[in-house]
Amino acid sequence: MPAFGACRPGEAADFNDLMRAQGPEAVRRCIDAAEPPTVNGSPAHEAANPLRCHYNGGHFEVSDEGVAYVGTGGGGKRLPPLWMCSRLEVAAMTRDAEGGEWGRLLRWRDMDGAIHQWAMPMDLLQSDGVLIRRELARLGLSISPGRKARDLLSIYLQVWPAETRARCVDRLGWHGVAYVTPAQSFGEGEETVVFQNRHAREPAFSVSGTAQSWRDSVAALAAGNSRLVFALCMAFAGPLVALVGVDAIGFHLRGKHSSGKSTIMKAAASVWGNPGAYPRSWGAAANELEVLAALHHDGLLILDGISQADPKDVVKAAYLLANGQGKAQGSRAGMSSPPTPWRLLFLSGGEGSISELMAQAGGRAAAGQEIRLAELGVGAFEEVHGRCSPAEFVQAVKDASGLHYGAVGNQWLQQIVADRSELEGMVAEGIGRFVETALPTGADGSIRRVVQRFGLVAVAGELATRYGLTGWQEGEASRAVCKCLASWLEGFGGTGTHEEYAMLTQVRAFIEQHGSGRFENMGVAANQRIQNRVGFKRTNMDGTLEYLVLPKSFKREVCVGFDARAVTAALAKAGWLERGKDGKPQQLHRLPGLGPQRCYVLGRRMWTGE
Repeated sequence: MPAFGACRPGEAADFNDLMRAQGPEAVRRCIDAAEPPTVNGSPAHEAANPLRCHYNGGHFEVSDEGVAYVGTGGGGKRLPPLWMCSRLEVAAMTRDAEGGEWGRLLRWRDMDGAIHQWAMPMDLLQSDGVLIRRELARLGLSISPGRKARDLLSIYLQVWPAETRARCVDRLGWHGVAYVTPAQSFGEGEETVVFQNRHAREPAFSVSGTAQSWRDSVAALAAGNSRLVFALCMAFAGPLVALVGVDAIGFHLRGKHSSGKSTIMKAAASVWGNPGAYPRSWGAAANELEVLAALHHDGLLILDGISQADPKDVVKAAYLLANGQGKAQGSRAGMSSPPTPWRLLFLSGGEGSISELMAQAGGRAAAGQEIRLAELGVGAFEEVHGRCSPAEFVQAVKDASGLHYGAVGNQWLQQIVADRSELEGMVAEGIGRFVETALPTGADGSIRRVVQRFGLVAVAGELATRYGLTGWQEGEASRAVCKCLASWLEGFGGTGTHEEYAMLTQVRAFIEQHGSGRFENMGVAANQRIQNRVGFKRTNMDGTLEYLVLPKSFKREVCVGFDARAVTAALAKAGWLERGKDGKPQQLHRLPGLGPQRCYVLGRRMWTGE
């Protein structure tokens, strides 16, 4: 094999073979150390003269026209430049905190002029380079179709000198005093920190419009609408979770079809990226969901499509997200790596509740599970801002969210990173004031924890307003969050213990699941085909339904897993159970085909939290 740099004129050596034969020092002899690329100060693409790196008797050249290789022919005659790709700069060498996962930090502009950055793992170069070219092309780099030029591109990425070092991380969010997104790092530490993605999923952060255009459109439409304001505040709250040390927590938007759940989630997504791409699916496999959680570390994960997902998958996912970490994974070296932890807020939506899905999956929530995923009813929007109808208002929110997104999230990060040292105490103090004001008298510890999380959302919204990002009046965020908290408390069943809450949610989930199929309608003619009847239902004068549950079915099915007397007490305390005239928990009614029978009557207050 010829010596390094001694290939036939105009031809590139097989870099990997030469590395194995002569080692890295041979590479350094091919680099013109007198003309290294600029990676600090002004970006290299602003340099007036081309940057060069000698290799194999010729040199690589980086200019505004792109990256080219200039070889030599017979007699040392310089050959015409061989264009490889549009301008692509090697800005730094990257590695992780343990000194592994080496890579190169690449920067370029796409055909629209947008700047891209990618921490490319070096091990991708130990093949034919197709994965690298595919990723670069996907993100807008123009690449030569010629085989020789493509081979030279791989060599260029390996031999171009990069004296600057950067720390690569595989999770977004806080790393020391810096906050890392896919495109950039906010804040300065001892060295630059960049995201090196080894996951099959791509982060959905993106930008369209400006922070001001978002404020004047999306945020302006949200004002006066408690659920919309709450969702936007939640999006801002994600990066604050680390400052107060809370666990992974979530909120589930629950409402009928066309109630606006998806619109609210799209508005929340617009803080960070394109609402058409940022929300993820509940149907994601458990292993993939771990990746999604890691990609939204210290941020907001939005999960949609709960009705299309398998109930068992949803239950597993809810446990996984609330647990705050995944399972141990095997490494490429065959050793077990520790589970990936995450801190995040997650927002989901659906017509049914998580408790209902758990019932369908044959189980119920464990203690603390439903507290970490608080359900919030969604109804009509309170303020349509001059639109002729709710439908027109919903379309306006969707249109605004689809045009203006991402920039306000970046502006938010710039502010909180700059003020982080002051914010840690300020956020904790703000949450404390919210809890002092909003916590119901006699509430137990589990409810206090939920109120604290509502408080975090309120503080985030007020802080974003103080930074001038929302255009809202002071107090708008707090009022909206308090309204949502009141709705949650009413749906929760008051200020009782988590055990009481679990009982109430199980009863409501049972009615939601079987209300149409296993309760005979007393207002309909006989000969109804009811399989495994558990009771009857009737319509009140105001149009609401009452469910009359037969005693044995109540104990064996509705209260399964709980003491029936404790469930009865919880229902009575919440006002869901209509007591008889004698004050007993059962009423005497004449039932079709059964005559006078005592039964448990569940009334309209079961749905008032909707």
